[in-house]
Amino acid sequence: MNTLKMDEWTEGEKANNNFFGNAVGIDMQLDELKIYLKEVHNFIKITYINLQSDRIHGLDSETLENLSYHFEHTQGEILRKSIIISIVILLEAEIDTYCEDFRKHKKLSIGYNNFKGDLLEKFKTFTSKLLQSDFNFQGILWQDIVGLYEIRNSLVHNSGLVSDFGKRKTIENFICRNKSFEIDDNERIIISHQACLESIKIVETFFNEITDFALRVFPDRHHYINGTEPF
Repeated sequence: MNTLKMDEWTEGEKANNNFFGNAVGIDMQLDELKIYLKEVHNFIKITYINLQSDRIHGLDSETLENLSYHFEHTQGEILRKSIIISIVILLEAEIDTYCEDFRKHKKLSIGYNNFKGDLLEKFKTFTSKLLQSDFNFQGILWQDIVGLYEIRNSLVHNSGLVSDFGKRKTIENFICRNKSFEIDDNERIIISHQACLESIKIVETFFNEITDFALRVFPDRHHYINGTEPF
């Protein structure tokens, strides 16, 4: 069977391979986050259970109570915050890659960073105006991406508090749609284990949709050499 070398591919085939490869990489990173979340969650849960049993000797009740609270709440809270922050870091990095790849493969003179606004606003303008993307920027998925982005901003810049946070309404609307998140009596965002899983799913669905658009712009066309299929 005859095969084509990389330098014999058309520009469209190179672009298709690029976007497809990036999508595979994103899936792998999200899967790694799922594994990490599950492993640490199980460790915290097992440790907490053990602290309630008679396996721990020589500790007074107050120490046991403090340790139990630490493993059930403090450890879990740090883990879940780190997962949300990591998800949004991945989102930012891959949006940047996606837009730069489109600029390169379509030979555009301007990139998404030439537009005003935060990263998501630049992405929206770039893909809707220059690429004529059919992604639904009025839909729930996009609202959830924006909501998750602002939750990360609150965690990083406002200690997870919605009080005095400029995008409070965006976060509240997100939490109304995604019940695995909560806002407690102190106006702090509470993130459950399920919330992390659902956040990963939101980002996963988002990248599937925008990658599907890219692969339709740059379809995988098979070339035939001497009547045989090269791939």
